[in-house]
Amino acid sequence: MSKELETTAPKPFIFVLMPFDAQFNDTYKFGIKGAAEDVGAYAERIDEQIFSEGILERIFNQISKADVIVADMTGRNPNVFYEVGYAHALGKVVLLLTQNVDDIPFDLKHRPHIVYAGKIETLREKLTERLIWAIKETSRKGKQNLLERFLISLSGVEIPLANSSDKIPILEQVKLHRMQDNFYLSLKFSIRNRSPETVTISHVYLITPTEYEAVNLFTIEPIVMDYIDSLDGLSKQCRLRAKQFHLAPEAVDLIEAKIGPLREREFEELFKLRIHTLNDFYDYPFKIHQMPRI
Repeated sequence: MSKELETTAPKPFIFVLMPFDAQFNDTYKFGIKGAAEDVGAYAERIDEQIFSEGILERIFNQISKADVIVADMTGRNPNVFYEVGYAHALGKVVLLLTQNVDDIPFDLKHRPHIVYAGKIETLREKLTERLIWAIKETSRKGKQNLLERFLISLSGVEIPLANSSDKIPILEQVKLHRMQDNFYLSLKFSIRNRSPETVTISHVYLITPTEYEAVNLFTIEPIVMDYIDSLDGLSKQCRLRAKQFHLAPEAVDLIEAKIGPLREREFEELFKLRIHTLNDFYDYPFKIHQMPRI
């Protein structure tokens, strides 16, 4: 195993796309699986797996889950070409193999590829080097996707993730909503999934200073809330969405909240939208600058 990839984390998963033909057995067993073992990863083809769904659905599922895709383009197999196109559409790191360079289509020749001319030893050596790069590249892209997982906007203003290099945006004169004898800020958040996979969101909270509360849209009853410890002075956590929901890639969900009652004087306050997924949470801070209502 390469020392560069020694880790206590789960082994990277290499999903292999290639024709199911006996002539490729040694290529797969000794070349591709051997290279995967050399870098501390594991490689599988679809015919090695047990599953109950349709084969195409399973292939799409495994492409989505894989850390790296290795595809043997030898013989221009149409199924392999189709699956490679799907992997590229998902933004996966794909390593192309071929025994004959003419089997790589012109518009894919700029992609990482290995010409091994039927020599398994050559394939294993070159693929080992490429897999080291590919696994690191997947890790880098994964970290970037975490930072860019959601695109959050409020009243058309994008709200960056907390601790990013971007400044906290300040919204001026947010729309007001009158409820009985008080005025409340009317907020409408747009949540877009920017990652290449469907994301499960378990909770969405609005975190506010103590003197404010989020209320239901059509009544002045407070939304379910609790108190939290925070270094930024935000101590009240209002639950805007408590039911689990799923966002497909590039899908958008809209969430409305009303905050108040407002003070009589001019103010500038810090708030945060907090999005919980099944494994983590993400904070999006913003400020609101509001003049006294007339």
